[in-house]
Amino acid sequence: MYKRQARARRSPVARAHQEKGPRQTCASAAATAARALTSRAASCKQIGAAALPARRRPVRAAATVRAEALGDPPVRVAVRTAQGQVMDCFSALMMNRIIFIGERIDEDTATRVCAELLALQYDDPAKDVRIFLNCTSGTQYCVTTILDMMEYVSCDVSVIAMGCVAGPPAMILAAGAKGKRLAYPSARIILSQPLGGLSGTSYEVKIQATELSRNARSQVAFFSKFTGVPFEEIGEYLVRDSYMAPEEAMKLNIIDGTLAVNEEKLKKGAKAR
Repeated sequence: MYKRQARARRSPVARAHQEKGPRQTCASAAATAARALTSRAASCKQIGAAALPARRRPVRAAATVRAEALGDPPVRVAVRTAQGQVMDCFSALMMNRIIFIGERIDEDTATRVCAELLALQYDDPAKDVRIFLNCTSGTQYCVTTILDMMEYVSCDVSVIAMGCVAGPPAMILAAGAKGKRLAYPSARIILSQPLGGLSGTSYEVKIQATELSRNARSQVAFFSKFTGVPFEEIGEYLVRDSYMAPEEAMKLNIIDGTLAVNEEKLKKGAKAR
């Protein structure tokens, strides 16, 4: 045992001489020692890099590529209020009881809108809330979440359509307070059935088809409730995509009117000419 320990403590050059005998050349022994020293130096370098603080460690290429793939974070537009405060645009709109929906209605959007409705409800339950809607897609479950919240709050919720409102989000437009459902003159409103992709086993596809059919009937029932149009009649517009101008949507009682032209702005323009 003592011999093995003594042998382990010997230098790489001495071990090379003992293991391979005196016939080994000096060049071979030197090469063996150089490899051992190089390996030991590499280990020390790794230990030293790990011991560096996180901010001083070298940035790896993989981290850089991942950061570039994620893209720049969204930057909210800052505005200055009449009181001289600087805040992001959506917070400034909230101060004026305005909610803007301009993206696909998913879980995050539904949560944000419901939270804003609740906040404005407890701020002043007597004042109206205005929702500006420019949305062409969204899951029916998330849209009905917003519908339930609109019916829960005591304040009237006015909905103004702009751009294009299509699919399940059109139910939000029809669910606004009566007399306060409006659209810009160039807005387009599209009624369509909910979409769904079926996959899995035959039994699972059957379950999904049943739920999809339920969602389609539920959507027709919502439109019939908000517009007063009979179930069968409004259902005819949802069999295929139905494109509507504001005037056509008014005939179905989806909206109550269009936003009037700003007369003061027209007068200023006429004077400028």
